[in-house]
Amino acid sequence: MKASDRIKAICAAVAEGETVADIGTDHAYVPLILYKSQTSPSVIMCDISEESLSKARSSFQNANIVMPESAFRVGNGLDVIKAGEVDDVIIAGLGGLTIVDILSETDKLYSFKKLILQPRNNSGCVRSFLYEKGFDIITDLLVMEGNFSCEVIVALRGEICLTDKYSGLFTIRELPYSKSDIRWRYPRVILQSEKRVVLNRLQHAINNHVQEINNLRRSREDNGNRIRLVKSELKYLRELKGEIDE
Repeated sequence: MKASDRIKAICAAVAEGETVADIGTDHAYVPLILYKSQTSPSVIMCDISEESLSKARSSFQNANIVMPESAFRVGNGLDVIKAGEVDDVIIAGLGGLTIVDILSETDKLYSFKKLILQPRNNSGCVRSFLYEKGFDIITDLLVMEGNFSCEVIVALRGEICLTDKYSGLFTIRELPYSKSDIRWRYPRVILQSEKRVVLNRLQHAINNHVQEINNLRRSREDNGNRIRLVKSELKYLRELKGEIDE
């Protein structure tokens, strides 16, 4: 199997010696690479059903790697991972709202050192959740997989999370702006990613905003407030794109 840039970016976020749990593992490509390369001494693959998890088992069997039964776990989200059992939690290829739900429904959140997340959509809610819960985003990368740009978000548990006072159910930091603000969806840090990938994503967003404005204008309803909001977002996106073109 040739790893895509998305898979490579996720694997690169794991430091040598770190243990990993891959939630919604599917074919377990990431854990397989991490284990074969001896980056991770222990990997745990989790999925929602035995049928889904069978693909992960097959990947390791095809690679002639025998894993203990405890490495394959059927369960919902982080339910089957003990507090502090691994260093890094990987959740890749799921929707942003689902990722937030998984992280919200556990009191073990601060027992893990690092979160490596790759939301398929709604990345803004993932970033705002991490900020609110006291995690520090150290990597926010755009990579291409086929015709799609993918976001890889890596967050470390902040020092404030280590006090006994807090658990994963509490808000630690107040947001600097609302959760719907476009800066959560398109943070300036993405400009550090490969130019062609950033341009692809920004142009797609610009096109969608222009189309929405046109549709709103054709509507017979009073969409003045929405049009003003979308125009403001469009201005921000064009400013970001302009920084790349300079």
